[in-house]
Amino acid sequence: MQELILDIVDRTSMHAYYDKLYTTRKKRPPLSALIFITDLDVEDLPEIISQRTKLAKSYSTNIENLGDSLHRVSLQRILGLREIRGEFIVDGSFEGIWIVLTNAESYFITHVIERFFKKLYPIISRIYLNYSQIKSVLETIRKSCHGTTTLTFFTIKREKPEPKEEMVYRPRKGTQILWDENVDEDIKRLISDGFVINVDRLDFVLKGENDTILLKAQIARTGLSKLKFGSFSTFYKNVICEIIRYGLDRKSFYGERERNIEKGVIKLRPLQITYASAFHNEQLFLLAKKLSNSYSCSVIHGGNPYFAADLCDCEDGSSFGVAALGNSVTVTPFSRGTPSAVWKLLNRIQEIMGDGEITDVRMR
Repeated sequence: MQELILDIVDRTSMHAYYDKLYTTRKKRPPLSALIFITDLDVEDLPEIISQRTKLAKSYSTNIENLGDSLHRVSLQRILGLREIRGEFIVDGSFEGIWIVLTNAESYFITHVIERFFKKLYPIISRIYLNYSQIKSVLETIRKSCHGTTTLTFFTIKREKPEPKEEMVYRPRKGTQILWDENVDEDIKRLISDGFVINVDRLDFVLKGENDTILLKAQIARTGLSKLKFGSFSTFYKNVICEIIRYGLDRKSFYGERERNIEKGVIKLRPLQITYASAFHNEQLFLLAKKLSNSYSCSVIHGGNPYFAADLCDCEDGSSFGVAALGNSVTVTPFSRGTPSAVWKLLNRIQEIMGDGEITDVRMR
């Protein structure tokens, strides 16, 4: 599959190539679309790598400009004694956004592409979607095609902290597939049983007005979408572009939340993640433990009946106050709070506490 990417020489041939490939019924890796937020130029990548000693030891890249904000990128990673090399397309036609397109195998995507871009945070960052946001995107996709969507399955991650001995907890973890019927009820049941739930990805079938299949595709919580069957042009217009639109809207929502002083009064713009039920002490203990592993964290109060901490995203420089009480977690950006850092923290909290509803907190 990978060598055929040479057939792509411009935007027109890209659409023609992927349209032909994914409207043919045969076994193949899905087309993956990874969406990143960045103000960089694609052709800056080699210089950025050369400026980072650790990165340059493991990664090298070559960029070919195809015109019209399209680039072919060859990326190599040295992993132990192995050299793993592959190619992908970067579409930079949206301001502040890169779309990485590849039909490579999942190993190359996970261990080379995603690891590479993760190391470039915060100058390149991801879009994150929780359960309700994925469903919102899917509803917009359905309306844009004037058709119907059928969810083929959800993959969720579930974890249930159970006391082992005093102040030590042994989590019960697992990945579970839920089918379309009564998915919401199944999730509610797991939550009522004490599980922390976050939706990892969902697969869906999009049908047109005449009930013909337009797409078989997937959306993940990292903003990654995959085309398994159907028109690439439809996938690009209705799935990729909708995730980008939603992502840019979220970026604006998470922006300009740093603490500032107006007329001598300190102004804060916190966010809140709300859940269906109050937290157990075990959940607050895990929140303290896992946030301390992910951030430079000063825990003010670590459990029963609430959690409070100040933390810093050392890579980005953003700082936050985090408080969990009752059935909500409040995140307050301090002297610096970039949209990417806010987004990343909200996603990390939901990975720990489960997917919730994110809202603005109105301060008097």
